[in-house]
Amino acid sequence: MESVKCVKAEDQVEISDMTWNGNALRLESLPGIWLNTDSGTRGIAKVVTVVNGSELTVRAFGAGNPDLIDWGEVEADYIYANSLSSREAAGFTARYRFDFAEVHLQANWNQGLLVLASFTSFKDGSNRSNYFSRDFFHRN
Repeated sequence: MESVKCVKAEDQVEISDMTWNGNALRLESLPGIWLNTDSGTRGIAKVVTVVNGSELTVRAFGAGNPDLIDWGEVEADYIYANSLSSREAAGFTARYRFDFAEVHLQANWNQGLLVLASFTSFKDGSNRSNYFSRDFFHRN
């Protein structure tokens, strides 16, 4: 059996087509203060993304009353481009680990909005259902 070299047609490019100076993605589209387009959200209300060299840090804030709940700062696990040949960052993943739950964030920048999918898994024995949500954020 031959090993898999690609999984989609767009994964097939000639190495000679990939002529960049270094391999770092341009991160200009990702940093900012992002606010949920749903001002009445009960989920993630705000995300702050900051570029530190070639790394991206993420700080999420949950909805709260009277103040937002600061989840703290984590480093993005991975930063992604839209395609194999692109050098512009278009998304990232990050993970929050709390005593009661783990939240895996997947974000992509699309037409000026940050689309944020969150996957919450409870680990506290509370029998709450794990859940998925997707929200749209605009730059502040």
